[in-house]
Amino acid sequence: MTFSIFQPLSLAIGLRYAGARGEDRFASFVSLFSTFGIAIGVAALIVVSSVMNGFEGQLKGRILGVIPHAVLSDADGRLSHWQTLAEALPKQPHELARAPLIRGEVMAQSPGELTALSLMGIDPLHFPASDRLAQQLGPELLAKLTPGSFNIIVGSGIARRLTLLPGDQVRLLSGEGSRFTPLGRVPSQRLFTLVGSFEVRADVDEQVALVNLEDARRLLRYGPDQVSGLRLWLDDAFAVSQIHPDQLPDGLVLHDWREERGELFRAVAMEKHLMSLMLVLIIMVAAFNILSALVMVVLDKQGEVAILRTMGLETGAVLRIFMVQGAWSGIMGGLFGTLLGCTLAAYLNQALALLGLNLYMAAGGQGLPVVMLPGQIALISLGGLLISFLATLYPAYRAAAIRPAEALRYE
Repeated sequence: MTFSIFQPLSLAIGLRYAGARGEDRFASFVSLFSTFGIAIGVAALIVVSSVMNGFEGQLKGRILGVIPHAVLSDADGRLSHWQTLAEALPKQPHELARAPLIRGEVMAQSPGELTALSLMGIDPLHFPASDRLAQQLGPELLAKLTPGSFNIIVGSGIARRLTLLPGDQVRLLSGEGSRFTPLGRVPSQRLFTLVGSFEVRADVDEQVALVNLEDARRLLRYGPDQVSGLRLWLDDAFAVSQIHPDQLPDGLVLHDWREERGELFRAVAMEKHLMSLMLVLIIMVAAFNILSALVMVVLDKQGEVAILRTMGLETGAVLRIFMVQGAWSGIMGGLFGTLLGCTLAAYLNQALALLGLNLYMAAGGQGLPVVMLPGQIALISLGGLLISFLATLYPAYRAAAIRPAEALRYE
């Protein structure tokens, strides 16, 4: 008598063993413990990854929504005849819009305070509606940045530091456009009138100010047709690496946000990976529990395995029986952990508020940012199943190597 390899016999026996572990209560407890361990590890990894995705997305939207994604300029930082370049330059990967930009580091002086800021001269007519600042400020406020008006829009942190209100004047001084006089080197300076402010709840609120392109040209003493560069907006700021400098016209230099903020986002990515690694270790510990429990089950079931082998069960079928039994714990833990993790991530702020633990909201935030990515959740779930499956290989091999005559000698 032999068993047909086309029957799901291994699956049936493996599931039966998974549900009833005989008299070895300790093995049953270890197996149950490992199932919950995998579930907790998968759930924690989903929740932490979703929160880290949210924080990364907020940083990306708030900071990279204000500073330029990419700027094309000459080697000396001043681009002439930008209109010709804007028309002739092919569209770059992920590019949404382009516009001239003049930028420089200046000092802002109010009656009682002095601070440094990054000045950006823009042309409201070329400013895309998709820009984060354009959406927050609105077309009416941007329209106040007319040539020759010397109006300025600053971040909320700058306005607070200089104690400025709309209608107040602030003096901007620039060493870039300084002149030599009989009294020494005199910086270029102009009085600007504050017409509004923006707030994105990031450090750019204390660093960035907007003026009209022509007003910035006069302050920084640029030529009539000179700008700092051609600013590019991308649909994904992280896709700036797809713009290859060697494919640009000769003489153009590419500057992107990574020069100013690259270290910040690399630190966030490293922290995200390290936290994920620590939680993966939890899943691996649970997988080792599966291995140890399955080894004990193999020792407990070696008499039954020997009987099945004498009845004609093949070695591969025995191997599959214990792989099914061990994988069952991983499957149940992975599915339960995925369901638990998605539920906790979806209602994380409500749960923390109910427990009184949402420190982020208590500090003035709107709650922990949570972004669940289906592909990431699927990868975590499949990763947990894979680790659990790998833990079954050695015990299953030990079971397949049992010799019926030796196992039944003392039965």
